[in-house]
Amino acid sequence: RNHFAKVHLRALSSEEIETVHQKSYVPMASKLRFIPKANGLRPIVKVSGVVEARAFSRESREKKMHHYNTRLKNLFSVLNYERTVNASFIGSSVFGKDDIYKAWKKFVTKVLESDGEIPHFYYVKADVSRAYDTIPHNKLVEVISRILNPEKRTVYCIRRYAVIMITTSGKARRFYRRHV
Repeated sequence: RNHFAKVHLRALSSEEIETVHQKSYVPMASKLRFIPKANGLRPIVKVSGVVEARAFSRESREKKMHHYNTRLKNLFSVLNYERTVNASFIGSSVFGKDDIYKAWKKFVTKVLESDGEIPHFYYVKADVSRAYDTIPHNKLVEVISRILNPEKRTVYCIRRYAVIMITTSGKARRFYRRHV
């Protein structure tokens, strides 16, 4: 197999590197590895594998990774909040098996309540090949910009808290939650 046929990588120019270094927030550069697929390679980035690890002390590197992961979790929480508040933005999209079940149950219930002849139901499961590889970055930014409208100047308050529960075996378990 020719795994490298569809891989499109390029080196950053000196100007691009200089532009990144002049920003107030410099993103971490992580190690990149590839997993072979039937028709190419899947790029995998491990955030904990910071490039130029010798440049930072272990404590500094862990602090940077924690900061980066916290920012990602906050962004994910805000996007989930917007998804629940503005369901019209996502149309008929579903996120996982629970959402599929809810949408399917709502549809079937509506059909069964219509007092007509009950039709045959068919369910199709599809897998979009190269789904993440083919998402145009500009379109992704446009969609997220529409959801997180910069003109609205919305301020999000993200609360982090612990929930302590007693398990069936009698042990106390602590779960950390986020709420926007």
